[in-house]
Amino acid sequence: AKDVVISLFGGYAITFLGIVILAFLLLMFQISENMVDIGIIIIYVIACLLAGFIIGKRTKARKYLWGMLSGGIYFSILLFISLLARQSMENVGSDLVTVLLICVASGTLGGMVS
Repeated sequence: AKDVVISLFGGYAITFLGIVILAFLLLMFQISENMVDIGIIIIYVIACLLAGFIIGKRTKARKYLWGMLSGGIYFSILLFISLLARQSMENVGSDLVTVLLICVASGTLGGMVS
């Protein structure tokens, strides 16, 4: 359990840093909404890759499964926070499955390469 928490902390640290950079770019360069969406997807991929990599290094066995788990938990926490902020399931969107797959696949890949 400690390894999962550590990997998620690393993933969310990257998420925080990525969002700060993205917000700065938005402020300075007035980037389009499409570019912001692409930036957010890139942040998810890098964060879950890192989380999977960290847990793979720490567990040393079945790394891809642990990476998959960390990507899934990362997504679950992200969904929970999003639902808290929105106060409803309205407009959660069709991107939900895509983001889940991105997070799980990136976490799995991070675990595999660790």
